[in-house]
Amino acid sequence: MKMKKVTAVLLALAMVLAASACGGKSPDSGAGQNDAGGSAASGDEAKEDTAADDSAKAQDTSEKADSDGTADAGDAPTLTIFVDETWWPYDKWEGAVPEEFEKRLGVNVEVIRAADENQLALMVASGDMTDIVCSYRYQYLADSQVCYALDELHEEYPDVDFEVDPVYQFVNQASDGHYYTIGCGFSPAPAYEEYDKILAEGPGFMYRSDIAQELGITFNTLDDLDAAFEKVQQAYPDYTVCSFNSAHKFNWLMQQMGLKNGGYYEAEDGTLKWWLRQDGLLDYYKKVNEWYRKGYLTAENFAYQSEDDTKEICVGGTVFANFGYDNHADNYNTAIGVNGDDFTFSLVTDELSDNAKSYDFGCGGRGLYITRSCEDVEAAYRLLAYAYGEEGMKLLMWGIEGEDYTVDADGYPTFNYDFQGDNNVLQPRGLKYWGWLVHNAIVTSIAEANSDSQTAQDRKNLTAHMERNPVVGMIRFETDSDESNTNTKLDEMVKNQNTNIYMAESEEACEAAFNAMLEQAEQIGMGTLEEYANASYPDLKAQYDEILAGAQ
Repeated sequence: MKMKKVTAVLLALAMVLAASACGGKSPDSGAGQNDAGGSAASGDEAKEDTAADDSAKAQDTSEKADSDGTADAGDAPTLTIFVDETWWPYDKWEGAVPEEFEKRLGVNVEVIRAADENQLALMVASGDMTDIVCSYRYQYLADSQVCYALDELHEEYPDVDFEVDPVYQFVNQASDGHYYTIGCGFSPAPAYEEYDKILAEGPGFMYRSDIAQELGITFNTLDDLDAAFEKVQQAYPDYTVCSFNSAHKFNWLMQQMGLKNGGYYEAEDGTLKWWLRQDGLLDYYKKVNEWYRKGYLTAENFAYQSEDDTKEICVGGTVFANFGYDNHADNYNTAIGVNGDDFTFSLVTDELSDNAKSYDFGCGGRGLYITRSCEDVEAAYRLLAYAYGEEGMKLLMWGIEGEDYTVDADGYPTFNYDFQGDNNVLQPRGLKYWGWLVHNAIVTSIAEANSDSQTAQDRKNLTAHMERNPVVGMIRFETDSDESNTNTKLDEMVKNQNTNIYMAESEEACEAAFNAMLEQAEQIGMGTLEEYANASYPDLKAQYDEILAGAQ
């Protein structure tokens, strides 16, 4: 009955949102999130339809669970999981891998995927939640009134094997001293020392192999990009010389220049500063602006809202180079092959600058939380214990050993499927993405260590240029706090000003727009965020270093 209550509240919210949309602007209109060509009203209508469909699914799921619970009393408990990610590729817990997970644990799992970004806040406010929530929104859930603290559950269920490394406990610690989840995507530094083949993922830059060979183009330094773009423009005037992904933009160039693309960085004096103060940032903006003024980048590309827009023109064969993510070359080549075309993209897998650096300052992303609405806390706790354990983590991320992969003597997997494949490959067995609920950095970092793909080679090379500092990730802003609001305003301002800088009519105008952005950042409160961070960073860093020293 619990999910029926949640469904009713969600339906009420959908009605409220629909009513408010009639009298006000779309909440997305200011951020430019609506699809190109679509009105704010049509965007809201689509959200309402999605929310209604999702609510109907949730009600069907709830009724099925109630029916099963009555008819099969004494059977495996059913645990409901709310996944707070609207983009999640799976909306059902099905396939050989999820079923094997249920079998090993003796539970049934029902999943509800978020239909919009408002659902979790509403569930928290109502007090009616699923048994488990997977979310990146730490500030909503790391609260004793909302969820159970894992350290307290360790004491309550001592027979459950759920050992948590002290580093994980520390970096996930809430303001009340407890920890409520283990954020995914992070591993303590000593864990990296156990493997000599670690892959660090990041942005990428790719180019048409056939055109490069024809024109004698090679990429050994960053200056080679200018020479290549000029050659292609002259030889192929009807082509787009270079495109860029709407999500990752020019992050590869920033990486090559040793620049961080957001948040804090540690200055030479050991203090934290906001990323807009980095030396060399103006040079980065000037380079992109130069490419735009020379016609290598198109004005239309700056208006793209979807990653698919860039993929479409690249796969269509009218683009020479593209800035995106490191796995896009392999993914695009698959799509090109399906189309029957004979050209391919090559990924630049070597770093082209001595300044190249990649930053991993996170201490974990989304995590699993056991809510106060949970009806079988012990079963939920056992699920987390297994999922966060090495066996459960590899099952959800890699698949079933012997069927989906084998492991060599050094512990590295070899897959019998394309780990970077699309959903047609992964979804039938429920591979990979359920592992994203709980995976640590090592499980993903060694996944393709035995692969000879371009993606794997690039990640191997990038590893040597990786700088990790999870303590920076511990500087969190409380929901609706002054710091959180300032951060949001800064992000929106930069997003709006970036286009003005990139598309400035001259180098002088580019520099003026950049300086105007810095001035606005000061006015919004960039300095106050630095003061906030430096009030706690030294102590957190000292504690983290002490824990690491004790573990070694």
